[in-house]
Amino acid sequence: MVKTFIETATTEHVQAILPSVRQADIDEFIAASGQTPEEVLNLALRVSTRAWAGIADGNVVNIFGVAPASLLGGKGIPWMVGSDHIDLHKRAFLKGSRLALVGMLELYPHLENYVDQRNHLAKAWLHWLGFKLEDPAPYGVQGLPFHRFHMEKR
Repeated sequence: MVKTFIETATTEHVQAILPSVRQADIDEFIAASGQTPEEVLNLALRVSTRAWAGIADGNVVNIFGVAPASLLGGKGIPWMVGSDHIDLHKRAFLKGSRLALVGMLELYPHLENYVDQRNHLAKAWLHWLGFKLEDPAPYGVQGLPFHRFHMEKR
């Protein structure tokens, strides 16, 4: 049986996931900010209210969290970086996603961020979680089409 769990994300998790970050995530980082996965993840750990690592069979499957959108509160920016190991642990990933979303909405009753139009799996996952995806518009340093996505606590 596969041992899966979620724990607080650390810089060690960042180093562990780097060799297997999904190409779609790398493409999204470059299009949005021009940054490498290591730069994006280290920044995310520094600015996030909470950040977690999903572990399965000793591998870092994903690192995810939520950061404040402003100092005024109420709005959070959810984020997730996946590894190629996600495909091997889809059921645990999906179950954990729903649980993590509940926790994020407790911290921030309004969640919003952007997803690359080319990242079809991420868009399907966000839709499955219940996020509303808006029509794509130019975004980021490359001006490629991204969807703004958002959700309000019910």
